[in-house]
Amino acid sequence: MLQKGLNGFQIKLLALIFMTIDHIHFAFQGVYEIPLAFNIIGRMAAPIFVFMVTEGMRHTRNREKYMLRLWIGSLIMNIGNSIISDHFPLKNGGIISNNIFSTLLIICLLIYGFEKIVISLKAKQYYRVLGFSLLTLLPFISYALIMAITKTGFESQFMMYLLRFIMTVFPNIIFTEGGYFVVLLGLGFYLFGQSRTKLGVFYLIASAVYFFLSVDYSSVSAILASDVQWLMILALPFLLLYNREKGRSMKYFFYLYYPLHIYVLVILSYYLGR
Repeated sequence: MLQKGLNGFQIKLLALIFMTIDHIHFAFQGVYEIPLAFNIIGRMAAPIFVFMVTEGMRHTRNREKYMLRLWIGSLIMNIGNSIISDHFPLKNGGIISNNIFSTLLIICLLIYGFEKIVISLKAKQYYRVLGFSLLTLLPFISYALIMAITKTGFESQFMMYLLRFIMTVFPNIIFTEGGYFVVLLGLGFYLFGQSRTKLGVFYLIASAVYFFLSVDYSSVSAILASDVQWLMILALPFLLLYNREKGRSMKYFFYLYYPLHIYVLVILSYYLGR
């Protein structure tokens, strides 16, 4: 008997639609006058995907393979972003920096690492504590290496190649899509996601914090001209409708659709804007 609400497949499909609308705004801004509403609708996508990846970490039979798929997706996305940005520059002068795979991987690494550290401490397996601590710190270590290399001033070509290698292969906590805020959002989802009440309260607080820290709320026009990410609050009803059922399994469809739809939109905007 089916439960009421939205299953995992349905909620991810909705997030995919919201994301596509947002990326139309991203790719075609400067070619056409794209309504701000497209960007606002898109604010619902990332929180839903982040929530669903924490559910994936909670229920997957193999966390290591789950994270490996995200890492492969992140690697391919970083390489693809560089190639497409070089050959099909955006009309508005921006570059493709989208890589939600990297953000999701960092969230999963932190969840996985923290839990393994606790288990290892209880078992007094301190060598495993050290190993999992390094794994958990990987996004912070890679960021530290990036900053250290940047400070050298790129005096040698080797340092430039090393920087590109680190940024392509390893996720880092700052230069990832959504930054540390989305990573913290993911950890909160994992901690509070099993209770609708706790989930709702946490998400309201997170949206409010983002609003007060990033928005000029002196007037309505100032609010609309500010960062609209706080409108991720619109995703809350969909999160609360999640019924814990997996639904149809099309995991590789989502892995493929994410980079391909961005690149198709960017290439189309390039030729239409010529």
